[in-house]
Amino acid sequence: MDRHRPSVREAQEILRRHGKRFPTFLSVGMVGLVTTFVGTVLLYHHAHLALWLASSISIQLAILVTYTLNSLVTWRDRRGGQPGRRFLTFEAVSLVGLGINEAVLLTCVSRFHLYYLVALVFGSAVAAVWNYLANHNLTFAGSPLGG
Repeated sequence: MDRHRPSVREAQEILRRHGKRFPTFLSVGMVGLVTTFVGTVLLYHHAHLALWLASSISIQLAILVTYTLNSLVTWRDRRGGQPGRRFLTFEAVSLVGLGINEAVLLTCVSRFHLYYLVALVFGSAVAAVWNYLANHNLTFAGSPLGG
C-alpha cells in the first residue's frame, strides 16, 4: 500500500491554510465555553432550573453561537451548501465532539487517576481537533474562495 507523503511544499501549504483558521476556531470555541458557563450560572443559580437542564440549554446556545461565529469568521470564505444542512452537520459534529470529550475525560479520570479538571483539558483538546477537522471537511466544505 503506497501512502502519499506530503512534500515540504504541500506541508507548507497546509500550514498556511490552517495557520490562521485553527487559532480563530479555538478563539470562537472560547466564546462558546464562556457562553456555556454564563448560561449555566444564570439558568441554574438565578432561574433555578435543574442543573442538567440549565447545562443542556446553555450548551445548545453555545453551539448556536459558535456556529454563527464560525460561519461569519472562521470559514467566512466558504459559502457553498445550504445553511440549514450546514447547521445540522455542525450540530452533529459538535455532538460527536462532546462524546469524544466525555470519553477522554472519563478514561483519564478512571484509568489514569488524573484530576478531573486536568482530564477535561485533555478531552477538550482532542475534541477541538476533531471538531476543527470535521467542520473544515464536512460542515464548511463548500467551495473555498480563498483557502
